[in-house]
Amino acid sequence: MKYRIYPTSTQITLIEKHFGSTRFLYNYFLDYRQKEYAKGNKKVSYNITQAELTKLKKLEEYKWLNECGSQSLQMALRSLDNAFGKFFKKQGGYPKFKSKKHTHQSFTAPQNIKVANNRVYLPKFTKDGLKVKLHRDIPKEATLKQATISRQNNQYFISILIDDNISIPKPTKAKTAVGLDMGITHHIITSGGVKYPNNRHYNKSQKKLLKLQRRLSKKQKGSNNRQKAKLRVQKLHTKVTNQRKDNLHKISNEITNQYDIICLETLSVANMMKNHKLAKSIADVAWSEFMRQLEYKASWRGKTIIKIDKWFPSSQICSYCGASTGKKLLNIREFDCPHCKKKGIDRDINAAVNIKNYGLGQVDNRNTVGTIGI
Repeated sequence: MKYRIYPTSTQITLIEKHFGSTRFLYNYFLDYRQKEYAKGNKKVSYNITQAELTKLKKLEEYKWLNECGSQSLQMALRSLDNAFGKFFKKQGGYPKFKSKKHTHQSFTAPQNIKVANNRVYLPKFTKDGLKVKLHRDIPKEATLKQATISRQNNQYFISILIDDNISIPKPTKAKTAVGLDMGITHHIITSGGVKYPNNRHYNKSQKKLLKLQRRLSKKQKGSNNRQKAKLRVQKLHTKVTNQRKDNLHKISNEITNQYDIICLETLSVANMMKNHKLAKSIADVAWSEFMRQLEYKASWRGKTIIKIDKWFPSSQICSYCGASTGKKLLNIREFDCPHCKKKGIDRDINAAVNIKNYGLGQVDNRNTVGTIGI
């Protein structure tokens, strides 16, 4: 559950100290591990770095670390250990050093979280608590596990991890199914013929953004006016991000509420972003975020996500007769099938129908909750 918080100036100072301390420890022990690995010591674990942290906090040079919550400092080490774990399991890239110039900063408190009277209380913020806007109620029977405070541009947020104590829903008997084709002209196209428009949030704000960025470039470095101009740019970026996420949440909610089986094409978004002519448009539609939202919302509601083979030629096959009509240029939005003589077939709807048919051909009515890779 993610909420906006409104800390006082004193609380902001303490929050920023936590950001700096956890970032420092992450970088310090990333460097420490690299040096140990260079010496041939491959057994540097979380427990070893935790013991080193205890020694570090006793040194006069690093006494300032004691101003922050000890568990939050330990979570920085845990985060680094998890990053190395993913790297060794080939689930992620090699850990990178964190920069204080990045617009997103965060730290985590792993326990002792309390929410009451529109305030959230956690270690080092127990006296007055942090003012929070609870736009969604936390279930009364939920257990608060941990909280992460973050700063995105000039706004502060808290993400509370909860255990709602609700069992995983049983698989729903499939009654409805849909195929989804993702595009740029239209954001999402369903096999039922529904086309969700591409709102092009970034493109609509680009003219204003360029104007603000030009003003920023003319300000003297280190001046208050430059900082104000920078905040205006960040504020616009935040607005675009919020618009995009809001639209994705509405579409993913509508689809997961309406259909029991959802068939998706598997997209290699990272590779598609290498096309410099389309990279900006692809980033603006946020296909990866949309698929992520679909998957977790489907699991909440007992629905099934089917991901089809990324090499399946959905746009080349006629959805009426099943014949292959060959590759087509992107500017061809309708085509005529030379085999069944069907004319004026909408390219995107045709692809969505093929995705649905291909996905349903791989499963029966004993579908399970979650994601099926084909």
